[in-house]
Amino acid sequence: MVHTYKGRASMKKSIPVCLFALLLALPTTLCSQEVGIGARIGTLGIGAEAALSLNDNVVIRGGLGSFIVDFTGDYDDIEYTVTPPSLTTTLGIDLYPTGGSFRIMGGLMLRSEDIRLDSDELQAGEVIEIGDGEYDQGGSLQGELDTKSTSPFVGIGFGRHTAGGFGVTLDLGVAFVGDPDVRLTASGALAQAPNITENLETEIQGIEDDVGSYLQYWPIISFGLKIPFNLGG
Repeated sequence: MVHTYKGRASMKKSIPVCLFALLLALPTTLCSQEVGIGARIGTLGIGAEAALSLNDNVVIRGGLGSFIVDFTGDYDDIEYTVTPPSLTTTLGIDLYPTGGSFRIMGGLMLRSEDIRLDSDELQAGEVIEIGDGEYDQGGSLQGELDTKSTSPFVGIGFGRHTAGGFGVTLDLGVAFVGDPDVRLTASGALAQAPNITENLETEIQGIEDDVGSYLQYWPIISFGLKIPFNLGG
């Protein structure tokens, strides 16, 4: 059976947007202590975040990120365009054990879609290897790396989002997205080639064996710029 391409609908984009809006809309009686907003860029995309200080040692923080560029990479001499999810959301807690700028962070990362893979258009007569077979039919390959859309994350950071004035922040961590389920399908004349179904299965197994253990983790490296903000007026 040929693998079909499926979109994940388990998380609507409206859910992370509402979570982020809720954080910004908390009553001023709760936010009169310390509130911070800012921008961030990194492996969670480009976006914004907001933070609410509960006390000197505990801060609630949420953020939204979007990827505006795709990436390219080769596997078995086939070049793929790698499309990250269009939206990522984080919601978690920062713990400042000493009350300074160093923090320990943990929470949930949510993604709107899985990572998509699209090969370059394969020209007829161009020989490529898929699984245990060689093919010269024209066509292309499409697929996805299916992992958990909601994942726990942990890490450390530097910089206090709710401190006064401008400042910079750094997050270093990892989200545990689980074992990937790789899916591939062929299109064009390649989809009708002999034994393509079996060799797609072999190609999938090879990808999972080669890089599956790395794909269980989503690295978090994020640089931020916080700006002064006083919700209480």
